[in-house]
Amino acid sequence: MKYQERGYKMAIISKITNSAEFVAEWMQWEQRQEQFSRPALEALFEYLDDLSDDIGEDIELDVVALCCDYSEYESLDAYCADYGAEFESLDDLRDHTEVIEFDGGIIVAAH
Repeated sequence: MKYQERGYKMAIISKITNSAEFVAEWMQWEQRQEQFSRPALEALFEYLDDLSDDIGEDIELDVVALCCDYSEYESLDAYCADYGAEFESLDDLRDHTEVIEFDGGIIVAAH
């Protein structure tokens, strides 16, 4: 039985150079398309692109890992409601984890 006949997709690593390519690559994962809004995906790309520059290494796109490592929220209040947490500001939350702000919400790293 061929690899694809079993329902698996072969991972293909490609160079992603902008947020449009990042979003397009992400959307190939049907089961993950609703995980983040488009503005959140664009913000996540910018964050990862900057991080790649800072560490001097390419970051491989791993959609499943990113879905496990980051979550999107409409606001700090929405995050606090989900976790039963009491952070007074995004700076307070940043003391505990990575926070990526974008127009329309925040992305929070798992912690």
